[in-house]
Amino acid sequence: MAFLFATTDDILPVLLDVEKKWRITYTPVGHFDTPAVKSFFSARDLPSLFLGAPYESAVLCPRYLVTELDAVVTSRKIAQDNGVTVWCIDQLENSGSTVISLGGLYEESVLLRGEIRTVHRDPEAKRLQRAFDVGVQKNFTKIKAFRVGRNAEALLDKGVRLTAAKQSPPSYDLSR
Repeated sequence: MAFLFATTDDILPVLLDVEKKWRITYTPVGHFDTPAVKSFFSARDLPSLFLGAPYESAVLCPRYLVTELDAVVTSRKIAQDNGVTVWCIDQLENSGSTVISLGGLYEESVLLRGEIRTVHRDPEAKRLQRAFDVGVQKNFTKIKAFRVGRNAEALLDKGVRLTAAKQSPPSYDLSR
């Protein structure tokens, strides 16, 4: 499991390196109107990777279910109290997967944390998670409990807040 702070320039090489070794897809995580959701075959195609963080809290940032290319991504049908049916894509029905949430720069003063993790213990999920962990460990510096990319570290040194949410007290920010 990797908790991290990264800019696009920090994390993209790690994702592309994993893609060289694994044939993977990235599928958005969340609740949707249909059971089928467009998957992406490269990190270069992830729309949220090249935009600033859309929310002021890391827990609201886009997440992607990462699976091997030949894995079938399963969605769960959920009937809501208001009678509307939604389809949920998450790890519950998708063993052999990991989830990435990249956080990102919110406004100019906050870099939200990201994470790469799996809840599964099956061999496929462990191998996939390990591939990401190795890339992050190799390319990121450890500061306290987090892995920090080179550009994220430069932002920290310039006074940008590295945190889980803009509204969090500064005492919760990553510091040296």
